[in-house]
Amino acid sequence: MAFRDTKKILSALHQVSRLTMSGLSREELARTVLETVTGALGYDRVALYLIKEGGTTLEGVINVGCQVSVKGLKYDIERDHCVETRVLRTGETIRIRKGVDEPFFTSLDRRRNRALKRHNCVLVPIITERGIVGTMLADRSFSCEEISDEDIEILEIFSNQIGLGVEYRRLHADNRRQIEELIKLQQISRQMSETSNLEKLQQLIVASGVELGGAQAGWLLISPDVGRRLEPVAVFGALPGEYLELDAGDQFWKTLARNQSIFRTVNKVSRREQRRVGLLSLPLLVGKKEQGLLALIYQEGRAPAEINIDLLRVFASQADKAMESLIFNRTLIEDRDFRESILRSSPNAIITLDSSLKITSHNRSSEEIFASLDPDWQGSIFDILDSPPFRRALTQVGSGHQSLAQIEMCQTFTGPCGECRANGGGEKIFSVSVTSLGEEKHSRYRGLLVLVQDQTEKRKSDQEVERMRRLASIGQLAAGIAHEIRNPLTGMNISLDIIRNELTDHPYVGKLVGSVIDEIDRLEKIVSSMLEFSRAGILERSWFNMVELLKDWFPLFHEQAAREQVDTALQVYGTTLPLVYGDQEKIRQVVVNLGLNALDAAREGGSRVELILLPGTLNGAGMKSLDESEPVDQVGERTWLWLKITDNGPGISREIIEKIFDPFFTTKNRGTGLGLSIAHSIIKEHGGRLEVESESGRGTTFAVGLPAGEAQPRYRNVEDVQSNTYN
Repeated sequence: MAFRDTKKILSALHQVSRLTMSGLSREELARTVLETVTGALGYDRVALYLIKEGGTTLEGVINVGCQVSVKGLKYDIERDHCVETRVLRTGETIRIRKGVDEPFFTSLDRRRNRALKRHNCVLVPIITERGIVGTMLADRSFSCEEISDEDIEILEIFSNQIGLGVEYRRLHADNRRQIEELIKLQQISRQMSETSNLEKLQQLIVASGVELGGAQAGWLLISPDVGRRLEPVAVFGALPGEYLELDAGDQFWKTLARNQSIFRTVNKVSRREQRRVGLLSLPLLVGKKEQGLLALIYQEGRAPAEINIDLLRVFASQADKAMESLIFNRTLIEDRDFRESILRSSPNAIITLDSSLKITSHNRSSEEIFASLDPDWQGSIFDILDSPPFRRALTQVGSGHQSLAQIEMCQTFTGPCGECRANGGGEKIFSVSVTSLGEEKHSRYRGLLVLVQDQTEKRKSDQEVERMRRLASIGQLAAGIAHEIRNPLTGMNISLDIIRNELTDHPYVGKLVGSVIDEIDRLEKIVSSMLEFSRAGILERSWFNMVELLKDWFPLFHEQAAREQVDTALQVYGTTLPLVYGDQEKIRQVVVNLGLNALDAAREGGSRVELILLPGTLNGAGMKSLDESEPVDQVGERTWLWLKITDNGPGISREIIEKIFDPFFTTKNRGTGLGLSIAHSIIKEHGGRLEVESESGRGTTFAVGLPAGEAQPRYRNVEDVQSNTYN
């Protein structure tokens, strides 16, 4: 029938057009449009069929005026042959008329026509920019009014409006989904950038890839070298080894990581089943060194149509950068920790300076060498280290005239300094190297590196080795000379004694002979000392108690000092001190010698001699004060004994201290100069240490350190401990 009410049609068309761009849902829009078509165009019933998103199924969406609902009615576009699927494949408008059996009608059409009572209807395609997305069925089977060509043309106009509405909602849904996906991608990117553990990052990547891609499972595969097989490092929704069940071919796995994103259908073969699955691969280049692959698996043989490949490519790129950044940062951290461990373990002070020679950093050894430094200390280098040669070295390297400057300098500390912090100061010998840290842009240098080596102990060791070498040579010489001189002296002494007895009538001559005898006795004493010095290495060892040795000798020493008007004191720290394994008489000789020297010094310019016996270690106690906060009875590893003999006499100058252990060096008018040399040799033969500290006008302290208890080496017999210093 021809519509004469054009105004009504245009009004309905306008209403449908307005609804197309409204916010109604797809079902609400479809129902409203169908009701408008039914009312304005005079159809008994109208039904809408749309292709299911992402599939090949035509599904009934809604119907108006139909007694039999089409909602949920489905057709497979590829397998079901009927007028509904024919409209989708060909795009033609199909008319169903009463009594007309079209040649293209199938048995399915005939069954549906009878079931739905269709004998006067038309099916028109719904067309969008993507193509045909569905069909609309308009029916006048009850009113039996004819559907004219003009009716069909008008119906196609309304169908196009429905297509616009469907496309608009699809685009709106796509845009919203893309926004949601981008927001989700941004959140994932933030999570990846905040993850500091590589294993957790890899697990996050594969789980997020499965979620973004709408997959059922996924693997992150990494190959450390080009051409090697990819191995799983993270998995989600499956087992690590299941990817081996994908029959994709070896060449596929070898070349996949070098290609763009690939989707293909492969066989999945396992003991339980054999089926077709979809495999989507996203290549990665982890740090430009390792090959990687994100593999996503779909249960069906093809990926969902709504999958956003571009989004997954962006995600793969961000995942690649996140892993590269994490690996790079981890490498930097490992390098930093390695360098810091070197700095921490270095026994030398390592100090960096800026352009104004301010300290910018220093290692732990710097704080041990320079007690004024602490972890947060930043000041001028000259506050801890200064000398004219050092300043010249800084100037030469800082100005670029030299790349490296090395000097040796002596630094005197008035306050605590490393090992001398206990006694408030001391002198140290440093070997100092100054070098540039490299140049920056615009001709600015980054600063200077100062390397300080404490050579004090090494210098002492070198002096000790030299002294021992001289002592060995002198000892051998002294033994030979003493034997050759002693016999003639004895004969001379006997002869002169006889002559003096015969000259009783000549007292003056007898007196002169007596003076000669006294000088010969003095020579005999020197020769005896030389023999004693040459035999210093011969020890008869046994376990003895150092406390008993001191308590046995000290009363006699105290009585002698009292006659000289010198006060003495003996202090023993600890009640159960360890025993010493050595030659008790030789150690007594050392104690007597040092005690008498201290008594002479106190008599000259002081009034007191103090002896202190205390436990310690090889480097503990000695010249340092006893830490009274530590219980001395619980010595633990403190298996050395230290005897400190201190006087308040005139002291010894630094020039003389360096020579006091040399043989025949003495400051006494009638001394032999062998007492301290012999004492030093005895202590060395016992594996101990003899140290001295003195300052002019402030007294002297000698410290004898002996290994004791568990620190004492084991000997099988006396012959095993014969001297290896002198023959």
